[in-house]
Amino acid sequence: MPKVTVLPHAELCPEGKTIENAPEGQTICDLLLDNDIEIDHACEKSCACTTCHVIVRKGFDSLEEPSEIEEDLLDQAWGL
Repeated sequence: MPKVTVLPHAELCPEGKTIENAPEGQTICDLLLDNDIEIDHACEKSCACTTCHVIVRKGFDSLEEPSEIEEDLLDQAWGL
């Protein structure tokens, strides 16, 4: 099972966190929320707003290819 390391973030996860045995197939958004890292998700995880986007620093190649809709939304996301 994958391991996810969340780097320290002043508001969301000040100490950082390592999540061992992350279930394969679970979204990063759900994984973080299930582990008490309250990232924004304004559209209630319906893939409509990109407020839950994260930056993947390592392991990007292990992720599934983004859908065309996901790529279109990320083109409009702030701060990327």
